Amino acid sequence: MTVAWWCSSTPGQIWTWRYTPFIGVWVVAATFIGGYLLAHRRAGRQVDPRLLRRWVLGVLALFLVSEWPIGQLGVGYLATVGIARYIVYTFVAAPLLLAGLPDWLVVRWFPDGSRRRRVLAAVTTWPIALLLFNAVLFGTHLPITVDTLKVTQLGSFGVDVLHLGAALIWWWPAMQKVPAGNAIEEPLRAFYLFASSVLMFVPAAFLTFSPLPLYGLYELAPPLWLGFDPTADQQAAGVMMNIGGGLVLWAIIATLFLRWAAAKEAEDTAARRVRNEATLARIAALEAETAGTPGAVGLDPDRPASAD
Repeated sequence: MTVAWWCSSTPGQIWTWRYTPFIGVWVVAATFIGGYLLAHRRAGRQVDPRLLRRWVLGVLALFLVSEWPIGQLGVGYLATVGIARYIVYTFVAAPLLLAGLPDWLVVRWFPDGSRRRRVLAAVTTWPIALLLFNAVLFGTHLPITVDTLKVTQLGSFGVDVLHLGAALIWWWPAMQKVPAGNAIEEPLRAFYLFASSVLMFVPAAFLTFSPLPLYGLYELAPPLWLGFDPTADQQAAGVMMNIGGGLVLWAIIATLFLRWAAAKEAEDTAARRVRNEATLARIAALEAETAGTPGAVGLDPDRPASAD
């Protein structure tokens, strides 16, 4: 059985179903989960099962698309699987990991006033986060980047780290609760996510509409049983990035927007209820005051009778 550190392209090697464990993937997954539990133990904190479940699901998503066979297929054989890995890293694993972080752990890892906190605050300001995310998106899908880095285990590992790191930075301002630092809320958050969905269309369009293969890595890979030629595989990858990634992102945008609309409606309903109660209270007070004041018709009991 062959053992490797990380999934990478192996030019000319015919695909087989012989299991190849990637030790680095197992080490990273164990570090993520072990470090999370160890941080709770050192801080003397109880683990929140709900947050732990999200964290483990995020790690599991990373593990499944990085280990054999998906990792190997995506890096060295099929561009469609490579794009699917990117979508899972960006739109599944990253938000789950952030959703699993308790607030106190963020403060522990990034103490107020520390250099780490200042760096975090700088890179997660939403315009910078948007710029970094799309720079990584464009840069890591350039043919020269793919054909140069993914042929080595270290280069392929570096690309995956960039994808996850950029996704975490990008999701950070959108998932922070107001009034946390750099948090954004509706409707700006919807625009923030919408802008990324539009920009994602650019590399997807290049993949979809290019008449020739852009990546030598996938063009020269030995054919698989699926019968995909490199051009069809590349075009399918572009469609997957545009449609698959876009649908996931738009579903997230719609969910966040609907939650915001429901929260705003609840706030408006509560405000109207308070105003109505205040109005009714004022009306009742006026009615009580009117009832206690003698009317215009009739005699004032304290007024002396006039002599005829």
